[in-house]
Amino acid sequence: MARPTALLTVVALLALSRASSADDPTVPALVFGMTPIVGVEPTRARFAPLAAHMSKELGVPVELLVTGSYRKLIERVASGEVDLAKFSPLAYVRARRQIPGLRLIATHVANGSVDYSSYLVALQKNRYSSSKSLKGARICFADKNSTSGYLFPRAYLKRSGFSIDQDFGWIPGGNHRACLEGLDGRWDLAATWAGAIRDARSVGLDVGELVIVAKTGRIPYDAYCLRPGLDPDMARRVRRTLLKTNTLTSGGRRVLALTLGINGWVPVEDGVYDNIRRLEAEVP
Repeated sequence: MARPTALLTVVALLALSRASSADDPTVPALVFGMTPIVGVEPTRARFAPLAAHMSKELGVPVELLVTGSYRKLIERVASGEVDLAKFSPLAYVRARRQIPGLRLIATHVANGSVDYSSYLVALQKNRYSSSKSLKGARICFADKNSTSGYLFPRAYLKRSGFSIDQDFGWIPGGNHRACLEGLDGRWDLAATWAGAIRDARSVGLDVGELVIVAKTGRIPYDAYCLRPGLDPDMARRVRRTLLKTNTLTSGGRRVLALTLGINGWVPVEDGVYDNIRRLEAEVP
């Protein structure tokens, strides 16, 4: 039986080795990619503590990559440049078709829920602040691969009897924050979700007095996926790290404080996103 002092020495050496490997530029980094939900740099700032936490837990550098568009994240995973991807639900559905072997490992819980609402919002003073008089409005959609910022609002408008191309002027904003910023007069309505509104107000953006013009549906949260061919041991460790990180601990609360309300992660099955597939087939 090992003596206590010897055992402590071994534990200390293992911990030192683990910590140093995360800072060693010769150790291959795990690339954690995500979409620019509130813009590239703001998204990076919100998720940098999580990347640092994962690096410490995994013992390897974790490089956070926020792509310039939702489409680019799919491309970077397909090319093998991204190891772990945080996909919006619609981007996940499209990535799944394009990337054989893409492995879905988790979804996150945010603000105590596994799903969230998509909204059309306007400034209170805007004449399009009622869903009864939307025809002619200029609408900002976040990105064509955004679920709450594109698919669900378009499906809602179609169900309501509108023609997107004939009844509205619409603008691709690129991300949710940009859509909200443009309510200063560049457009009348923004397609978004509650987290983006909280984000805008938390950084002091002047988005005025917003009103919800329409609730366009409930959506399952983002899909966290591993690229095909990732080392099986690393894949298990990444999944385990996500599933054990949550706001029930003080450390978890510090790591997740900036992440737009994320409480933690839970396992998820692909079928959760079947409604996304149905809507995608209905809406061009």
